[in-house]
Amino acid sequence: MAEKLKYIDPLTLLKLGNLHLRARYVVEGLISGLHRSPFKGSSLEFSQHREYAPFDDLRYLDWKIFGRTDRFFIKQYEEETNLRAYILLDSSSSMSFKSEKNIDKLTYSVNLAASLTYLLLCQDDSVGLAVFDKKINSFIPPRANFEQFSTIANILENLKPGLDTEIHQSINEFSRYLKKRGLIIFISDLFDSPEKVMFSIKQLRFKHHDVIVFHVLDPCELNLIYNGPVIFESIENKQDSVYTEVQDIKEHYSSLIKSFIQEYKIGFQNSGIDYSLITTDTPIELGLGTFLASRKK
Repeated sequence: MAEKLKYIDPLTLLKLGNLHLRARYVVEGLISGLHRSPFKGSSLEFSQHREYAPFDDLRYLDWKIFGRTDRFFIKQYEEETNLRAYILLDSSSSMSFKSEKNIDKLTYSVNLAASLTYLLLCQDDSVGLAVFDKKINSFIPPRANFEQFSTIANILENLKPGLDTEIHQSINEFSRYLKKRGLIIFISDLFDSPEKVMFSIKQLRFKHHDVIVFHVLDPCELNLIYNGPVIFESIENKQDSVYTEVQDIKEHYSSLIKSFIQEYKIGFQNSGIDYSLITTDTPIELGLGTFLASRKK
């Protein structure tokens, strides 16, 4: 693995060995695993009662209810199941930004996507990948075997920044691939209209998918580190540039970026969508571990 992978760090993957990503909401799966299923079975978590029917397993009769009502009822439980997960990765040109000694946002997101793929496969879940900019450029259907890691890693290792961003349009296109509810992990800098992006992502939650959003930003995008006169040039449109004195815009920029982040954070959280802001100077295992610990709570 170490010889083959250019951007994915094998040591990071090893540090994820004891982490688990559980579904917050009910999912549809195929085999026994870590997650609640909408299908009833025999596990430790009680769900409901139903009336006894011929050939039902007598072990699950509720004798206490029989004693009170003189009627037979069967205990039903929520079975534990594997998860069908999809990772949506933004590869638009804005993801190529980097400052100082930090890696660019796309490379960081590649590592994050690979780490999540490894983690999910280790817990016997199936995982797929969709890469987008203005549209879906690559799609790998979910699989639950470790050959899937090589398949996904091969796509990730050869990614290059694409065109400008049409996040909402790509999400709408991706929705056509979804056959059953599961976990959708969205990785992007979210540099698009918050209103349009949130509407599209909320539609996934409305359809009962469990949704996680990793908002990946460079530290410099949170706090301008430059001083003096600077020319800011658009990555997505090279013809757009602004000459300014950093000190003249620093306060206003700080207010704008905080408002931008808060709009996403509050909007997603109010819709039952997990949101995690993560910067490219944060070790993957630390950022992911902190998020998973908070999600578990």
